[in-house]
Amino acid sequence: MYLQQEIMDLRKQVTHKQVNEDAIFALKQEISEMKQSILMKGDLEKEVAGLRKEVSSLRGQNEQATIETNQWKDEALRPGNKRGSVTVNTPEGPGRGTPKPQWTDNVREADKWREEYRNLRNLHQLANVEAEALKKKRSEAEMKRMEAEQQVKKLEEKMSKLTASGVKTRLGGGTNLKERLEEVALRSAHKGVKATPGRFGGKASVAEVSNTATEVNDREEFIEGEKKKLRLLRKAGLEPLCKEEGIKMGRVEETICELAEYRAKLRFGTSLREGAAAKEACSFVDVEDDSSKGTCDGENGDERSVEL
Repeated sequence: MYLQQEIMDLRKQVTHKQVNEDAIFALKQEISEMKQSILMKGDLEKEVAGLRKEVSSLRGQNEQATIETNQWKDEALRPGNKRGSVTVNTPEGPGRGTPKPQWTDNVREADKWREEYRNLRNLHQLANVEAEALKKKRSEAEMKRMEAEQQVKKLEEKMSKLTASGVKTRLGGGTNLKERLEEVALRSAHKGVKATPGRFGGKASVAEVSNTATEVNDREEFIEGEKKKLRLLRKAGLEPLCKEEGIKMGRVEETICELAEYRAKLRFGTSLREGAAAKEACSFVDVEDDSSKGTCDGENGDERSVEL
């Protein structure tokens, strides 16, 4: 379960990295669009310069038209003109001092373009800063991913070593019952007599003891497999099974244990803990079995051993 959780975390980190790469790609596209807009702004500045030249030429034409108007006015005010004299005010002299600058529409338009250019330049700088920050985040994510991959490799190596050495882990801990029964069978084969008075006499064969140990081990493995299958069904799936088997529905874990024991009885016959087959095969049964620790009863130190 711990390895699965770490693998899920690594997958989340990989998806997060892909999201960061997509964001960087989007930022690059935005930067390219901004560069194109800056080039367009440069073309617009050239157009503004051309417009300024046209305005200056129009001003010259306006001044020339004003001079021509004054000439026509002087011609009209001439004393010998048939239209008669025209009342004219006293001519005013030129104003003293520097004239006050006045804003025109063209200048304001140019200033607007300059302001927009400054804003675009600021946005470009901000985009560069964000791109640098995203690069740093990407490098950090890459480092974390590499560290996680190294940890996964180490864990896989440990798992391969454990599987190669034949170490078998069970839920809640347990003992290797098969090996212990084989050791007891070997001891009984060397002795050849029963170890406890008042028990069944006679020499016990190694084949019978090994067969009994195999049956016990197969029974335990079958029960564990059935428990795993039943845990996947949840409570809703256990209720119809309890009705079919005639078992009273209680707590989920207790019900799973009862169903597993019931199926084991149907497949292997009577439980070796209660039947007399174990007594006939062995002179004395005392087996340490704590495989049910944390699964069925939660008892600690349920010990039994086998002596022949």
